[in-house]
Amino acid sequence: MNHEDSLIAAFVKRGKRDRYREFVADPRLRHKFTHRLAHFDDFDPKYRLPIAGSSLSAETTARELQKRKAPAIVFVISEDLTLDGKELPLNEALRRVVGHGMGTVVSCVPGRLAFVETEDERFILERYDPLEKRKFVRFAVGGEDDGWVERGIFHVAGQALEWNNITGADAAKLDELQRWFSENLKKPASIGRDSNRLGVCWFKAEATSHIDRAVEMIRILERNGISVRKIETDKPGYVIYEDEWQLVAHGPRKDSVGRG
Repeated sequence: MNHEDSLIAAFVKRGKRDRYREFVADPRLRHKFTHRLAHFDDFDPKYRLPIAGSSLSAETTARELQKRKAPAIVFVISEDLTLDGKELPLNEALRRVVGHGMGTVVSCVPGRLAFVETEDERFILERYDPLEKRKFVRFAVGGEDDGWVERGIFHVAGQALEWNNITGADAAKLDELQRWFSENLKKPASIGRDSNRLGVCWFKAEATSHIDRAVEMIRILERNGISVRKIETDKPGYVIYEDEWQLVAHGPRKDSVGRG
């Protein structure tokens, strides 16, 4: 499978695909594509997953890609002529790319998974097969039979602490868990006018550390008389925000609002 064609078809904005296909198909024009990679802004943003720059290294990037089933051998597309068009072991490719600031794409699974390094940023491109079911989970209070609009556990836990409905050791543990989530789960940035406020947050099934701590929160809430429902789906709705561990979607249920 051709890595360049698959990359362009899967991740590049629709209006630019034909032009870039023309560039990569002709060795005389290829540089018109690779030279743009240093400041490339034509990847579709809905497939981009940011990587924190402060702790980034070739090793941590390799682990992130391997979690997503990156193979041992990858294909490199780069403005660096010593790398461009070469198949390399994943770890070697990343050692020669990460932190060097040269416009480069490390294509792992054609049209499905890639790592991008530019002069200014780095990120993962990931796209799922439409036939591959993705699992998502959220935990909610109310919204089924009790007449209340459903609320996410973060909102409920924060309210319970603020109103002193939960005290003592449970309150201390709940506060500790809230702080962990503040440090390890991004609060989705505003997308449009109040769009996130009206969206529903879902954990990705692979966010096991986050889900485990959410379950700890639920145990505390339920010990204190707050019943929580677990909701699972493979159709969360129209996605308006996504990162490594969660997404926000406008779901089919009009009464479902709140932070998951």
